[in-house]
Amino acid sequence: MSSPQYHWKRRSVQLATLLLIALVPAVGLFRIDLTTASFSILGHPLWWSNFTLVFGLAIVVATGPIITYMTIGAVWCGWACPQNLLSEWANNLTHKLLGKRANVDVAGDGMVVAASKNKVTNWILLALAFLAASLVLGLIPFMFFFSAAEVWSFFSFGTAAKFSTFMQRLYYFCVFLIFVDIAVVRYFWCDYACLYRIGQKIFKTQDALHVAYDQSRSGDCAKCNYCSTACITGIRPTDIKAYDSCIDCGECIDACNRLHEKSGTRGLLRFELGEGGALTWRSKIRDVLSRFNWWVGALFLAGCMMTVWGIVSQPQEHVALPTPAERQAHELAELCRSQCTPQLSACKGGAMAACYRAAACQCQCSLDRDPSNAASGEWRQCVQANMARANALNSDTPIAGFGKESRR
Repeated sequence: MSSPQYHWKRRSVQLATLLLIALVPAVGLFRIDLTTASFSILGHPLWWSNFTLVFGLAIVVATGPIITYMTIGAVWCGWACPQNLLSEWANNLTHKLLGKRANVDVAGDGMVVAASKNKVTNWILLALAFLAASLVLGLIPFMFFFSAAEVWSFFSFGTAAKFSTFMQRLYYFCVFLIFVDIAVVRYFWCDYACLYRIGQKIFKTQDALHVAYDQSRSGDCAKCNYCSTACITGIRPTDIKAYDSCIDCGECIDACNRLHEKSGTRGLLRFELGEGGALTWRSKIRDVLSRFNWWVGALFLAGCMMTVWGIVSQPQEHVALPTPAERQAHELAELCRSQCTPQLSACKGGAMAACYRAAACQCQCSLDRDPSNAASGEWRQCVQANMARANALNSDTPIAGFGKESRR
């Protein structure tokens, strides 16, 4: 028996897409900078105030999916979407640990678990696998907003520890959402919440790439349900309706071909562009293009040109992006200002001793949060000097270096 025609090719594309999504922000190819309201491409900022760029991107984002609906159908869903990759992986692992027909996701009719595999050990292994995947995947969203070094600092006891605590909690919340998605949501998201899939169903057309069934040989598959068993979305590939959630994965085609290889015949399922006939790429692409909605295509091209022009005409004069060190220093200052609010409030009330204590509090906060900082010596002197001033004012006793002038 030969290997599947599409399965491993599709799996390679899915893994490559997930890896690409992780590497793009990790290497700094693309990042979103909320502090400066800009996109960063290889370190070069593209400001959101650039109307041509933003409006062009909006057109591309709106029309791009429609073009894919009309040409490659649901190939993105079946061959590249990380949600489907994770859902398939979760299903396969669930079947391995809880039974071949096990179903624990919210889209099922109810929890189905094989009695022989309904063991605590299997449930723990399944939960640990989902948790491990969630812990890794939970880092990816942060990489689009922070560098790898900054993300690492959130989970260490370095600068701005309180800010790090907030980011840690946000990370754990992301991990929780991903865990729930992998464990119980799975294809429910695709069928009822994914905007791309909703649009695909609205604009679905047989002119696009789809799975076709050779009705003339229907007698060859009488009482056969092999392709339906192999379908990862649980539909009947021999009778795909317009509202069905076919994702063009090709698993049913592989299954049918494997079955018919034994008799030396070709399977009854195949990928097809347009209506009728075998998949001849040159003629079918020409056929699809002849029915293509050129208004959508024109808008897409206009959006692309506006985006390119927005990048080319990007103003060079702008506020310099803060360095990671400057960002951390600002975050630390904000943290310590918040921590010393009572002293600062008392200082605003006119109590000079409170002002000295507020200054000492902020220096002590900085020292506590980042004791290894090069300025730690200055912070320590700041604490000692300002506390001495505050104590001198309270006791009305001058100390060396802080006489009457220091009390004014």
